[in-house]
Amino acid sequence: MLTAFLVSIGSAAPVELYVEGVHADTLVAVEFQCNMSVQILKGNFDPAADTLFVSGSFNDWGNSRDIMTDPDLDSLYTVNLKADSVGETIEFKYQFYDVSASGSVWEGNPNRSYLIPDYPSVYYAWFKNDSVFVQQYDITFTFICNMELERLSGRFDPATDTVSANGDFNGWTSKITILEPRPLEPDVYEGTAVVRRGVGETIEFKYWYTENNWESVSNRLYTFTAEDIGNLTAEFSAPFNNGTLDNVINQPCDIKFTVYTVGAISGYNTLPFPVINTVHIAGSALPLQWPGGGWPIGDSIRMIKLFDDGTNGDAVVGDGIFTNIITIPKYTPLEVLYKYGINWGDAVNNGGSNDNEAGFAINHTLPMARYMSGATTVDTFGVMRISTLTDILGVKEIAEVPRQYNLKQNYPNPFNPTTMIEYGIPEESFVTLTVYNVLGQAVTTLVNQQQHAGTYGVTFDASLYPSGIYFYKITAGDYVNTYKMVLMK
Repeated sequence: MLTAFLVSIGSAAPVELYVEGVHADTLVAVEFQCNMSVQILKGNFDPAADTLFVSGSFNDWGNSRDIMTDPDLDSLYTVNLKADSVGETIEFKYQFYDVSASGSVWEGNPNRSYLIPDYPSVYYAWFKNDSVFVQQYDITFTFICNMELERLSGRFDPATDTVSANGDFNGWTSKITILEPRPLEPDVYEGTAVVRRGVGETIEFKYWYTENNWESVSNRLYTFTAEDIGNLTAEFSAPFNNGTLDNVINQPCDIKFTVYTVGAISGYNTLPFPVINTVHIAGSALPLQWPGGGWPIGDSIRMIKLFDDGTNGDAVVGDGIFTNIITIPKYTPLEVLYKYGINWGDAVNNGGSNDNEAGFAINHTLPMARYMSGATTVDTFGVMRISTLTDILGVKEIAEVPRQYNLKQNYPNPFNPTTMIEYGIPEESFVTLTVYNVLGQAVTTLVNQQQHAGTYGVTFDASLYPSGIYFYKITAGDYVNTYKMVLMK
């Protein structure tokens, strides 16, 4: 945690900037310095009107406490803070409030990080690490986004939703750069903005649509060429989330989110929660949503609640494992980012943030496969990673591409009640995989679709079938093969 001591703003009297609960005899001074000279030359920052801040994990990424100033007018802005987190690494960014645009301008990714030493220190940087002035030009930039898969998924409604491009050129503010559907290609949305850049400089952005649905991909990055500058025009085109049938799930997928909360510690103030009354989940793809900046209490309507009362998939009442089954729509990206929040808006947070699992932009990742239809996450509150999945249903792709068609013996065998069946196809084929009983009657069809070359695994769940001998048969192109398996309950 950081706390600021007395600083002078211009000729005004010193202003005390602080974070409560820190004792002076444990603090070590850190002076943050940010060189704004290039931003001033480019016309991006107006020293007479705009205000520079340092915002990070030490001040809940706020923009009101830690103001940076330039009393000697040398374009080097500073603020003196004191840290009680010696030996720990803080994350932060510089940002400024642009009066002309009525919005904040943040540095791009990744976050800055600094290991706090046990002695007074200085952290120096250029805003956006931009230390070289490049001649600036007004470039008409065209944003093009294909929304077809989002529409087909049911998440995006062309009749009511608004598409826009948001990034470092407009303060990451939605509904400024609006994209409109092309008359003859209604799934393709297009819009323009005037961006001031030079040769070799970049623009960072993402596509967005209401309500608060950002792309799950990393920030998009475009580098301006000499040709762009010569034409004073440039364009970027991509599907929303870069979605194609190869990198989205091809059917709805029921995910049972489970999170272990016993002994959970707040990532906001590093203190144990005195009691855990509620758990909510936020994420990057509908029906999961991200709340607004700072995770305001009013945004609880965007969150999905998890349960520890024996309902909604919860196995044991009061065991500290909160659960809910959420259907992820067809055509969702294979990787979805998400995060939990404990005691949303509850007084027991003691004024703490609702974003209390981990630091800014540190999330869980849900790894899905194209033909997966269900799974259970095994999460622990505060342990951020690619999630472990169990009880996977549907087809799981394996990277290997075989040289010939094959069908493998299921495993385990005998089994109760689920087993995995693997097969490989060396070229794109229409695949049918069917399970039969000993009478030759079809019990279920596990696969019945066109598939790319590759090795696949499909789960057979026999919970509803009696013990006995079953057969599974694959037909792919001219290849036909059958294996026997045994269900023992």
